[in-house]
Amino acid sequence: MVPGIQQRQIVARDGTRIGYQVRGDGPAIVLANGLGGTYLAFKYLYDALGSYKTICWDYRGLYASAAPSDPTANTVVHQVEDLAEILAAENVSEFVIAGWSMGVQVAFETVRRMADRVRGIYAINGTYGRAFRTVMGSRLVGRIIPMLLRLVKAQSSLAGRATKLVAGRDALIAAMKRVGLVSQTIDIEIFRAVAAGFQTIDWAIYSDLLTRLDEHDAEEVLERVAVPTTIVTGDCDLMTPPTTAEYMHRKIRGSRLVVIEGGTHYTPVEYPAILVDELGKLLDRVPGWERKGVAA
Repeated sequence: MVPGIQQRQIVARDGTRIGYQVRGDGPAIVLANGLGGTYLAFKYLYDALGSYKTICWDYRGLYASAAPSDPTANTVVHQVEDLAEILAAENVSEFVIAGWSMGVQVAFETVRRMADRVRGIYAINGTYGRAFRTVMGSRLVGRIIPMLLRLVKAQSSLAGRATKLVAGRDALIAAMKRVGLVSQTIDIEIFRAVAAGFQTIDWAIYSDLLTRLDEHDAEEVLERVAVPTTIVTGDCDLMTPPTTAEYMHRKIRGSRLVVIEGGTHYTPVEYPAILVDELGKLLDRVPGWERKGVAA
């Protein structure tokens, strides 16, 4: 689905095997996944980034990456530390980072730890931290989610069996459309491929990763961002509502805010032309990263 991808591995300092994907040469673009997503969710961005070196990786315990021997060593900070080791292995000193969903928190944590190396930020349907506070715009929902996650973890084998039955199925996608979790414009083929990956997920690890998102907070980083930044959201995003994007926009000086009418949490596979165009505009603001083959 994404031609030219090379699958590679590193071993992190604590011995955890981390799988990552590389394609191309030139100025580096780091793609930070949403939780549970793979590089396939960025398919349209890959199509536009033919003249760049693109790097993506699987978070600990997901897909090509092994779970750490210490289950507590799976925070947003650990994901960023893994990225630093990947960048060292790939001899990358400077980069633009594009994050979707969880990847936005990873991007801001990357700024906290590698500010001198980040040249631009593309924040898609995400937040800066404490992710449960804004789900569906309800503090009550945010308090309920941790209880649900404890239940999922306790019944992880049952959750895994149920996921194998429904992940990527047309009936599930139709139901998600009806309740507004995805838009009518979603690319079914890509969404099905991404969703099918959930069939292999260890739900005990996944529930822990979700919990870590609510424990992480990079709010204080926002006012220190000093690179070109574009924030994209959908006006129908229930997971990270537009108010969250608007808050980040106010805090980050000179940032650009794009609200996609009809977009949900899955804008990368709902409105790819807008996402690609905005990426090109962002790169045009980054000296040395000006759009090189990015479709206008």
